[in-house]
Amino acid sequence: MQTIRDVIDHNCIAVMAKTEEIPDMLKNLKEGPKLVITDSQVFEQVNQMLPAHIPLTSFSILFARHKGDLDELVKGARALSQLKPYDKVLIAEACTHHPIEDDIGTYKIPKWLEEKVGGPINFSWHRGGDYPPDLGDFRVIIHCGGCMLNRKEMLWRIKEAKNAEVPIANYGMTIAYAKGILDRALAPLGYSV
Repeated sequence: MQTIRDVIDHNCIAVMAKTEEIPDMLKNLKEGPKLVITDSQVFEQVNQMLPAHIPLTSFSILFARHKGDLDELVKGARALSQLKPYDKVLIAEACTHHPIEDDIGTYKIPKWLEEKVGGPINFSWHRGGDYPPDLGDFRVIIHCGGCMLNRKEMLWRIKEAKNAEVPIANYGMTIAYAKGILDRALAPLGYSV
């Protein structure tokens, strides 16, 4: 909703479509979209449907810029390429929801990263308002979008990771990396491909 509001406030037109409706939407537009913003969980499908010249990113990556330090989160996303089997990875979520079957932070991201790395990774999960005291044990931190946090709290978490010299990325960037489209997903935000 925040993204749609921002689009309207900047005198742009927002067109919404379900993933399976994208091909028809593209055919029916007189001009191609200037930007496509998707849910990170369908990055792979949307990437395959869109011509390469149409910029693509996700709500989660936009939220990284809105809530956090985008440069630090991009460094963290790029550090994912250094992961190896058996590295320790922290998955941090700000809310305290109970994970459901096929949960993004508990199941999908770990599965996709292990496929990308080619072996098991030692994941730890931390949910809630505080943060583990010793971040230095981890190779990388993967953080949720922080919708339950204000900007100050999210910046504090990023600063704590930086102080511990542990790269931090968010869910959207991690998914884009795991699906092989990180450069395309960051390009609309001014990061060179």
